[in-house]
Amino acid sequence: MQTPISCSPHPSRYTELSSGADPGRGIEAVWVSVADKARAHRVLPDGRCDIILRFCAKVRPINSITVVVTGPTTRHYDVVVEPGMGFAGIRLRPGFFYPILGLSPGLLRDGNLMGEAAIGACPQLADLCAEATSPDDLPGRLVAFVQHRIALGHSLPPIKTLRILSALHASGGRLAVQDIARMQDISTRTVQRIVRDATGLPPKSYARILQFHRALRLLRDHHLRPSEAAFEAGYADQAHMTHALRDFGGLSPARMGDVTLVTLGD
Repeated sequence: MQTPISCSPHPSRYTELSSGADPGRGIEAVWVSVADKARAHRVLPDGRCDIILRFCAKVRPINSITVVVTGPTTRHYDVVVEPGMGFAGIRLRPGFFYPILGLSPGLLRDGNLMGEAAIGACPQLADLCAEATSPDDLPGRLVAFVQHRIALGHSLPPIKTLRILSALHASGGRLAVQDIARMQDISTRTVQRIVRDATGLPPKSYARILQFHRALRLLRDHHLRPSEAAFEAGYADQAHMTHALRDFGGLSPARMGDVTLVTLGD
């Protein structure tokens, strides 16, 4: 049965819904966005994989839905949207991409599968594209899809994998692989393999993305001075942080712009 999740009134920009998230089943966040004007939306790298339903919110019923599966990104990019273009998405917790979709996240690094290509890789995604009465139907449809896949007995990530990823998150990407290996009583090479398999990224790349997001939060939400944010985020100095902001987001401490920050769990 589809989980009822309300997203009305429909937001004109990216908004994470208050219900639907279920980290234990791999759902880090459920989000929606319906464009009210033509604009370019900047997407920042977050090392995550999403299942997205793209639709036109101007018509009822909604009978033209395209499924998109995104891989982990390591650089920013802009998405141009037109008025009425809508998206409903579900962000998967690291480590759950393969158990839920049967796809390796590394194969989609800085890429995606759209429409027939996505359905060809995971035929069950076709059910997500069935006609919908309204945009409100789509977030619950995504949640129900993931819950069904888990209920079918698809294997969940090993506890050790989740512990390693949680350690990286708790440190804001500052914990060295060698330290994690020592904490888990395994080899450095094993940690590297586990992180790469779970996220599709090398541990260093994944850690740098986590550190980047921590710096953004410190600057935007906590209003720290750039030098303070650089120190708290674990950068060598302010210049090092500024380089990371520019490299990952095309941003600077003085010019953050209308940046959208997603919620990143552990």
